[in-house]
This record gives sequence, C-alpha cells and structure tokens, in this order.
Amino acid sequence: MFDHRKHNVKIGIRLAFSLRFIDCVISFVPLLLLISSPPPFNQQAKNIAIADYQLIQTLCHNSETPETCLKCVQTLNGADKANSVGIATIIVSCINDHANTLAFNMTTLASTTSNQNLKSLYKRCANNYGYHIAKKDLVLTKHALQNHKYDNAEFYVIKALKYDLTCHTYLGSYQNKVPFDVFYAMKTYEDLSEAACRIIEKLYV
Repeated sequence: MFDHRKHNVKIGIRLAFSLRFIDCVISFVPLLLLISSPPPFNQQAKNIAIADYQLIQTLCHNSETPETCLKCVQTLNGADKANSVGIATIIVSCINDHANTLAFNMTTLASTTSNQNLKSLYKRCANNYGYHIAKKDLVLTKHALQNHKYDNAEFYVIKALKYDLTCHTYLGSYQNKVPFDVFYAMKTYEDLSEAACRIIEKLYV
C-alpha cells in the first residue's frame, strides 16, 4: 500500500536537501583538517571483483555524487561479495561513521566556544548526530534492510537526514564562526544519504 506520509516526507526532505546545497554547500571547500576525521575512504585494502565492481558502479552512478559513493563502498574488503542490499548497508555504515565524527566534533566545539547561543546549538547537534542519528535512525535503517523492508529503510535515512539539514541550516547562520571543514563533513554526510536513498529505491521500485 502506498504510504502518503512517507512519500510526502521524502519529497519535503529532498526539496530541503536541494535548497541547502544551492544556498550553503556549493561554496564550501575542505580548507581545514577535521578536528576528528571519519575513517578515510581508502584506508583499507581494496579487493573489488570486476563483475561486482560493475554492480557497485551502476548503483553509485544513480546518485548525484558517485565518487563519494564509490569511495565509501571500496573501503570494505567484503564489498566484492556484496549484493545491492549489502552495498546499501555499507553506505549506511559510512553515514554512521560521519554522524559519530560530527557528534564528536560538535562536542569539542561546544567546549571551546564562548558564544552561548552557538554552544547550545553545538550541544543539540552533537546529540542529534550521536544519539538520534547514529544510535536510533541508522540502526533502524540497517534492521529494515536486513528484513527487506526497503521503504522503511529509506524512510529512516531521510528521517536522520532531517536532523542533519536542521543543524546545517542553523549553523549556516554562524558561518563565519564555524570551521568550514564542519560544513564539508556535513556535505559528505548529505551526499552519502542521497546515495543510500537512490540505491534503496532500486530495491523496491
């Protein structure tokens, strides 16, 4: 049965996602090192079989940022044996890594800023990334993928993305006081979320 609630949420989040990119993200460049960086995409040995690499290429090129998607998937040796569900799960794991890193960075920034409004915002965003996203919505996403509830899996990715976009919007008003690398990490989080949604959609559409 078509779920209008999930469909409307997806449309609303994607619109916000696109507007966020146009308004804030497009001009960000990774000029600074992250306070704490997520595991590098290429830190592990790659062993991608040709046939499976074609599947990965096909799935990742359905996203708006295939390079980010490919770098994520190629971090895991098991990617050469992964099917479409496995590849989606790998990307969700990359999203989770970025959420935890952003949570750590927000906590660090909250402890160093003297701006009380910004401190409060950092703390709220740290909780969003570390708890609501990493410990709740992305866990539910993986469970949904394992149980072949693909519409639910996409719903939870989008629900988690909403927390990120909210933080991105509010932190954007402090753009001169927030390190550019934080925004860049958010952009990567958003790119991976979009890629995950595109791949999950192929599982049930």
